[in-house]
Amino acid sequence: MNVLITGVDGFVGSHLAEALLEAPGNRLFGTVRRPSHVLPLLGTRVTRIQIDITDAEAVHRAVHDVRPGKIFHVAGQAFVPTSFENPSETFRSNFQGTLNVLEAVRREHASAAISCSVLVVSSGEVYGSVPRAKLPIDESFPLHPENPYAITKACADMTAQQYRSLFGLDVVVVRPFNHLGQRQSDLFVGSAFARQIAEIKCGRRDAKLSVGNLEPQRDFTDVRDVVNAYIRLLERPRESGVFNVCSGKAVAIREILNELCDIAGVKVDITPDPKRLRGHDNPVIIGSALRLQKATGWAPSIPLRKTLEDLFHYWEGRVRSTP
Repeated sequence: MNVLITGVDGFVGSHLAEALLEAPGNRLFGTVRRPSHVLPLLGTRVTRIQIDITDAEAVHRAVHDVRPGKIFHVAGQAFVPTSFENPSETFRSNFQGTLNVLEAVRREHASAAISCSVLVVSSGEVYGSVPRAKLPIDESFPLHPENPYAITKACADMTAQQYRSLFGLDVVVVRPFNHLGQRQSDLFVGSAFARQIAEIKCGRRDAKLSVGNLEPQRDFTDVRDVVNAYIRLLERPRESGVFNVCSGKAVAIREILNELCDIAGVKVDITPDPKRLRGHDNPVIIGSALRLQKATGWAPSIPLRKTLEDLFHYWEGRVRSTP
């Protein structure tokens, strides 16, 4: 089966490609916007298509040419602060890009050219702030996005559901909560800590760490477990088209930092960095993946300690290999 991954060279896309390549019979195609350091990891096992997903006709040509049986749409702008700095670009990437993928599939489906399942990545951010007494968050909670990134994801989320109901397309929407893993940008808190701690370990910086608010508790899942959930969802019939992907547990940001320091065997002085503080940080976020578990049997399998060990060693390797 031909499988198309948008953003195959990204954090999630590259892990998804590696997981899909383990199954026999998958012929992988992936869109890339520009060359990245991740592409050599995939070698020649993925046929790359260099396009911008905000270009509707380019997306349609890619879908028409590949004729995929499955599309995993994971490309997009994923960093909340960037959405404040450049909301227009975030909207084009996250909403217009999703609409282009859905419309390409609709056009091909209408002409009976393909029969295709599509997975669209939304975000747990679409729920906004939820009182602690109402946690965990399940898929019945209303969407209440509270930042530009979340707004773009909510728009894409609802549009994908409309294409499922109005046009009968086989569309699944996933709402992942925080995830961690190798190759994640150091714009994100876990990788930011891991990179700085690796630099301290390798003698590249003083034993001082710039941090934001360490008190919020978040629902973290290993990216390898996340992509496993995505794959399972397109493998079997589904009663619903919307699924949370999360661990169901809350972990304080401070615990992530302490675990990484313990793994590296270093002690650090913590320095608050105003640039890393958000105007509003929801104290606790926990999701419910019960619907996903009932539909697919999925459950997180990788302990947080293992995730953080792999993340630290990834950054340690990158730091040591950089002059």
